Order: sequence, then C-alpha cells, then structure tokens
Amino acid sequence: MIDLKETLSEKFIKRWMWLYIFAFLTGPIGYFVKIILSNDLSVGEMWILYWVISLVSLLSVYHDLWLTESLNFFLPKFIVEADYSRFKSVLAYALFVQLPTSLSIWLFLYLGSDYIAINYFHDANTWNILRIFCYFFVLLNLYGIASTVYWATQNTKYQKGLELLRMLAILGLTLSLSFTWYWNIVNYSWNWIFWIWIWTAISYVLFYHKYYKPYLKWVKIVYEKPLIKKVFSYAIWVLLAANVWMVLSQVDMQLIIYLLWPETAWYYTNYLSIIWIPFLMIVPIIWFLFPVISELHGKWDEEKIKTIKNLFYKYFWVIWIIVSWFMFIFARELTTTLFWQKFAFSWDILMFSIFFIVFNFLLQINFQILAWTWRIRDRVKILWVWLACNIPLNLILIKAFESAQSWTWALGSSLAVGLSWIPMFYLSHRATKKYSGKFDLRFFLKNALLSAILCLLLLIFGKPLFIWANRIESLFLILILWILYIMPLIALNLKEWKLFLDELLKIKKSK
Repeated sequence: MIDLKETLSEKFIKRWMWLYIFAFLTGPIGYFVKIILSNDLSVGEMWILYWVISLVSLLSVYHDLWLTESLNFFLPKFIVEADYSRFKSVLAYALFVQLPTSLSIWLFLYLGSDYIAINYFHDANTWNILRIFCYFFVLLNLYGIASTVYWATQNTKYQKGLELLRMLAILGLTLSLSFTWYWNIVNYSWNWIFWIWIWTAISYVLFYHKYYKPYLKWVKIVYEKPLIKKVFSYAIWVLLAANVWMVLSQVDMQLIIYLLWPETAWYYTNYLSIIWIPFLMIVPIIWFLFPVISELHGKWDEEKIKTIKNLFYKYFWVIWIIVSWFMFIFARELTTTLFWQKFAFSWDILMFSIFFIVFNFLLQINFQILAWTWRIRDRVKILWVWLACNIPLNLILIKAFESAQSWTWALGSSLAVGLSWIPMFYLSHRATKKYSGKFDLRFFLKNALLSAILCLLLLIFGKPLFIWANRIESLFLILILWILYIMPLIALNLKEWKLFLDELLKIKKSK
C-alpha cells in the first residue's frame, strides 16, 4: 500500500508536488464560492447560513467519536507490518461505531429542527437549512473512511484530487444557479450536500479497486480485545482534545453571536476567511506529516522526526513574516475585493491579528508530533490550558471594546484568540523539546529585512494604485503586486531551497 522503497526525501518531494498543486487549486475555489454567495444572498441569509454551519461544526466533534484520527495513527503501522487483517479490522470497528453515532445526531437535528430554529437561532426560517445540513453527519463518516485510507497510504492524488474535483463541481453548480436566477439559500445548501453524496460514491469505487480487492477482500476481521482497547483508548483522548479544540474554534463566534449583532459575526467570519489564506501554504505540509511521522515512529526513527521539526520551524517562521507583512499592508484591499465594500470593517480585525498566526503555524507541527508519537494526553492538557486562557480573554477584550462600534468588539475577540495561541505554542514546543534544534536567526533576519524593504516600496508605490480601481482591477493588482513582492524573496532563497532538498536527501533510506 505504501512504497517502502522510497526514501523519505522522495516521499516529501513527490507528495508535496501534488499536495501543493491540489491545495493551490482547491483553496481559491472556496473563496470564489463565498464571493458568489456574498453577492447573491442578503446579509440576513448569509448570517443564517453561517450560524447553521457554526452549529453543525460544533456538533461534528461527535460524529465519529474521533475514531478517524485513531485510524490515521494505526493504519500506517499496520501497512508497514503488512498486517492487513488488523488494517481491515480497525476500519470495521470505526464503521460499527461511527454510523450509529452519526445517524443519532442526524435524527436529533432533523426532528428537532423546528425547536432549535425558534429557541436557539430565534429565526423560524432556519429549520429548512438545518434539516439540509443534518445529512452532513452521515455523509461525513462514509466519505471520511475512504479519505482516511488514502491519507494513511500517502496517496495524495486520490485524496486531494477527489477533493479538488468536488470543489470544482460545487463551484460549477453555484455559478449555474447564480447565472440562471435559481439562486437562493436553499439551493446553495443542497448544492453542497449533493456533491458530497456523489464523491462519497466515487471514493468507495476507487477504494474497492485500489485497496479492498487486492489487499483486504480475503482477510478476516479479527476481534482482539487488546487491539480494540488501543484503538478506542487513543480515540477517547483525541475526542477529549477535539472537544476543547472545537469549543475553542467556536467560542469566539458563539460569544460574538450571543453578545453582539449578527452583522458583527459576519465581519468576523470574513476576517477568518482571509486570515486562513496563509494556511494554504502550510496545510499541505501538515496533511502529509500525519502519516509520515506515524510511519517513522513505528520504526523508532526519532532522528528523522527531529530533522523534520527543525526544517519546518526554520521555514514556517519565514513564510509567516513574508505573508503577514504583505497582508498587513493590503488588509483593506483584500477585504473589500473579496467581500465588497459593505464588509470593509473586517480589514481592521485582520490588521491587528495577522501577526499572531506564526504561533499557530508552529504549534501545528508540535501537535502532529505529539499525536503521532502516542502523546495525545499531553496535547489534551495543552488544549485545556488554551481554553482556560481563551474564554476569559474573549470576555475581557470584548468588554474593553464595548464603548466602540460593534464591529470593533469582534477585534477584541480576534485578539483574544491570537494571544491564547502564545501559551499554547510555548507548551507544545516544550513538550516536543527533545526534537528541537538551534534557531537559524541569520536566515530569518535576512528574509525579514528584505520583506520589510519590499513592503515599504509597495506601501509607497503600490497602495495608491487601488484608489480608482474597481473590484476586478483590484483583484488583478493584488495578484500582480504579490508576484512582484515574492519574486525577489524566491531569488534570495534559491540557495536555501537547494540546502533544504539536500537535507532531505541526507536522510537515509527507510528500511
């Protein structure tokens, strides 16, 4: 299932190529869809849609009891050992538990949609959208099982290729609905669910021919108590972590919705959409680190894990400084270009919080190491500390901005989230200290200096170009200025990129 003859460097280079191709194609599609929705739907409809999605996301913690992440940990180990009987068994355990759980949540949402719409959303029109999105739970489990197998086997073409095709299909139907005047919140909601059905079916056809038929069809499912205990023990700790993680990801939004006006939540939603743009550059790396670290840990190859952490620490710091300074300079232009002038207040939120994302960048690496080296309990403890910091900071900073306009209160919440990332990064870094090395300060400073000079030039000569530009012209200006900005930085780091590849090539062939 995994080509064990490939060196680790070959795995990174080949898989990264496909991951970045798919990520850079898939990421913008989601933004195009959101731009279309912002144009076609009213602020009230957008508020309903994202409030429902927020609730669904909050409940999604329980849709599979986090057995999926448990599969991500165990499947690569069984592949390395060629133990396909246990491989098939843990898939069966997951399906046996996940389907009843997701069906129960679906039934709760479907039957209780009227009550939830009136008593939680305070809008009777929400019930129909809630019923549509409740199908998400059943589909997520079925789609997730096949996707997890592709992930564990490091088959980036299947996993992310299918996701790209699904997003293209969603964009295509969204454009069709928009141009033919069939656009409304109900049709857009069904569009999202419909394509999950289609791609779930396609995923299972590919899974059957690629993995089930050659490897799993003739092996038996075994019910071993020690194996079941290990799988569910890992999943329970991940579930505890996920509960905190999901609360953290939603607490700011729920507090804004509860304490402030709905349009304030929409300013915050737009800010979140923009601030996650830099993650398009690092998420493909994080995706691929999951199975690779698990595979290395299964072979007790700690030195390679240390090499991976130190390399990515070095480059994530530079990615942060390059991206954050550009987004700081053009925060207003990014916001108004993507989400129209009526949501311009989101740019103020973006400007003050963009500099905190480096801590999220780095803690992602540490969290993957903790998860895939069987230190999930440490991750849970860190998340609880984060929760203890995040909620009080939200309440304090929202209160601190109370005398200002309501959108500024959302700024307080975004600062609370950013500040709470700092202790989380520190604790995760300390927990993975044995994999740490020296920080390359010279490499960081030379990139920071060049980035600062280029941003100053863009501020003086580039920013005035937007004064008379319309929305389409502004979009092209941002792209052109980004290319002009990034090219000197690429030229500066060509030698470092070669050294980076050399470091990977020094890693000995996996045995």
